Amino acid sequence: LLLLALASHSVAASPPSLTYLVKVAADGNATVVMVYSSNTSGTFYTYVPRFERWNVTVWKGYVVSERVANTSAYFYYNATFEYFADASGIFGMNISFRFPFASLYASGRGWFMTPLLGAPPNTVVTVLVAIEGLGKILDVSLSGVPVAYSLENGTLKVSVASLSPEGARLTVDFRPQTPLEETTIVESADSASVRVKAAPYYRGLAGTIASVVRRALPRIRELFGYSPSSVEFELFLPSRMDLSALGYVMGEDINAGGEGPIHLNLALVRFKEGYLETTIVHELVHKALGALGVPANSELRWFHEGVAQYVSIEVCGELGISVSDMRESLESATHIFSNGLAKPGFVQEWSPSGNEGNYYVASYYIVASIAKEHGGLDYIRRLAEVVRNMRGVRSKQRLVEAMSAAAGEDLAPRFREWGFEVQSAPTVPRFAVALAAVALAAAVGFSLLVIVALRRRSQRCPYCYAEVPRDALYCPYCGYPLRPSSKKPNGYYSES
Repeated sequence: LLLLALASHSVAASPPSLTYLVKVAADGNATVVMVYSSNTSGTFYTYVPRFERWNVTVWKGYVVSERVANTSAYFYYNATFEYFADASGIFGMNISFRFPFASLYASGRGWFMTPLLGAPPNTVVTVLVAIEGLGKILDVSLSGVPVAYSLENGTLKVSVASLSPEGARLTVDFRPQTPLEETTIVESADSASVRVKAAPYYRGLAGTIASVVRRALPRIRELFGYSPSSVEFELFLPSRMDLSALGYVMGEDINAGGEGPIHLNLALVRFKEGYLETTIVHELVHKALGALGVPANSELRWFHEGVAQYVSIEVCGELGISVSDMRESLESATHIFSNGLAKPGFVQEWSPSGNEGNYYVASYYIVASIAKEHGGLDYIRRLAEVVRNMRGVRSKQRLVEAMSAAAGEDLAPRFREWGFEVQSAPTVPRFAVALAAVALAAAVGFSLLVIVALRRRSQRCPYCYAEVPRDALYCPYCGYPLRPSSKKPNGYYSES
């Protein structure tokens, strides 16, 4: 009896469990079934998809209440269930949903990431992942940290003792048994062709990329004079949870005049609206600056990134693409500079070992601050014209001179205040100033002569005071009767 009592107590004291069953098809799309069980009544919370339909099936006991609330994770709700066990003391329920793009494929590799995992701290979590065509596993990580796993009959198993309240993600880097054959998907966009090298599964993504280029390229052309006949894209995969690089253009391609493909992180298909679009425009700006003669080097990288970030957000905003959260995030991050708590000049020594996030924020702050004070995107257009007339800029000194010319004022003091080591922009020679003054005086004198001559050919209506032809009988604006005037032999008109 004592043994039975101890066994019964052991069962009663065992923690609840949550098992994720993820089955990934050959095209990378998956179905997810979450199986939760408990041998007591209680409360259970987890994350459920915001934009996919999810279904709840209770197979033991019953649910008393269900609450769904927003979370800081854009794609997920928090779902909380209060439940009672049945007469046998068991409660069980399943939550199932579709999970598009669970696995992504590019360049002979595969990358899988679970939906957001979530459960109360005392819950034992198990993740079972079956990926069709799974080959060699390269890495398995939980929130970026490698974890132990087992593999049985093609199903990968990871046990998690406890999850943090913020949730976690499990990623699997692998090689498929048979690498997917990639092809070049060609779409038309404005006056350019868009060529996307990708697996056939991503034809829809290629169409989306072409649509963004089609909408944004006319504005890019207007701002930078950049009009490529073709824009090429290649897709790459992240590693573990590293999603810091959403896109890039090779530096040597930029320095060759903006040639070469744009590399896009395939994980962008799982991001909210605005991220794919701004990344595409961001990289187009890098290519446009390269075509203008602005090299991608350590001295000018801040300018490249600042202009690309500013223009991508502003242009996408003009196109009606949702960028409000990105704009708010950047504005919040730049308060440290606008409030004078730090100087952004550290970007002139951009180091691979530095904090990339700080570099990008400071670069955006510099460009956005100057642009907003001098006409926004129109300032960028004027700046591009100045750089074109200078046949490119290859140093920060020349760049500040170009930015000053576009702004119509010497920006060197501002840059020195920010911590840059630059000299004031060259002043205009005195003889040029004098010549300009003479030209201005001549223009003003000519304008006055024209005004006087025009006024001599007109009169003012005494009722509405509008300027009307000298020989008009009625005011064409208010209809007031006017006395006709007589023309004198010398060609002038007498005053009425």
